[in-house]
Amino acid sequence: MLFSCCIFLQLIILQLTIAKHHDVAITDHNTIISISSILGTQLIFNVDTFNELRDGNSSKTISWYKGITNLKPLISNSVSIQSRYKLINQTKLIIEQTLIGDEGFYTLKIQTDINISKHYLYHVILFTQNLSLSIYPHSTYHAEQQINFTCSINLHADRIYMEQSRSIFLSTWYMIIYNNDPDSYELLSLSSNSYLYKAYILNYELNRNDHNQTVSCMLIQQELQQIVMLNFTRKDLLNIEYKAYLRGNYYFIRSFNAYSSIEINCEEFDANPKAVYTLIWILNERNQTLLNKTHHGRYLIDNATWQNRGIYICYAENYLNNNQPVHQSFRLNIWFHEHQKLISSSQLKLFSLTKLTQSNRNQSMILIIFIIIFFLACLFFVLSLYYFCLQYK
Repeated sequence: MLFSCCIFLQLIILQLTIAKHHDVAITDHNTIISISSILGTQLIFNVDTFNELRDGNSSKTISWYKGITNLKPLISNSVSIQSRYKLINQTKLIIEQTLIGDEGFYTLKIQTDINISKHYLYHVILFTQNLSLSIYPHSTYHAEQQINFTCSINLHADRIYMEQSRSIFLSTWYMIIYNNDPDSYELLSLSSNSYLYKAYILNYELNRNDHNQTVSCMLIQQELQQIVMLNFTRKDLLNIEYKAYLRGNYYFIRSFNAYSSIEINCEEFDANPKAVYTLIWILNERNQTLLNKTHHGRYLIDNATWQNRGIYICYAENYLNNNQPVHQSFRLNIWFHEHQKLISSSQLKLFSLTKLTQSNRNQSMILIIFIIIFFLACLFFVLSLYYFCLQYK
């Protein structure tokens, strides 16, 4: 009975001592150690930086209390009042599974053997697990449309602390939405110790690169390093409608060997909703429509020949193009390697025949010359004989 009265008196003295400095402590944020946890998870109170606990030469009495003025003993002389509270290394307080009501102030009292006591104040913020992310407006999205993201979570904390430490809270706990920093934050009071914490990205302009992207929101605690407290990802992907456009590299001249199969792919144009495709073939100033607004944008040429050369133009459009399709053209060349070999062979034969003809022509000329010489010789002989006869008479 006497022992219980002594403990009760010590508790009253401790409450009066802390209450005396309560106003100073609550306004001097540097004296309050702020920690946080998620409801239903483990919470550890770190004491590694306290000099009083580093001195191993003197004996110490460690006592933990819930509150800052109206103290409720949790652990004293390593004896736990409730099973959820434990000590690590006879110094650190650990709450095995946090519940609503565990938020607020905690007091650590360190009593040395020379009757010197030191008090440290903690404040616990408990976040619920219902981190959520919403998108407004709720409609079909299209490129160049502006939308708003809102990430929100409920939390429990002491009202006085939150009112006087709002700026510290906002700089310590922040959010990342869709890999972007929010434009603004809002902390709304729901009840005495309950709050709604919101972050906004306003007027985000969508583009086609946002299509089929996952949207997530992270709650991050910034201390010596970033700690991701919670992460929420929407199950549905962003469905962004956008005009038809040409993706990837495009070659304006394409060459193929003769008798090969050639596929003309107009589906190099991408769009959402899927585009319709038109393919025009131009040869010798004559146009021919090979595809006419079809959802299948591939055209196959089997055993391509010289007649398949020319200019090919792909058109692509969906309803967002407003009857102004995008297009791209290329020149198709067909190489006939075997045909060129045949031509070379024919030219070689023709050249040989020409040389043979020239040789025969030379021989004929020589023969003609010999005939002419023979004729002239005969003529000379006849004339000589005639002259001789005249002289004889």
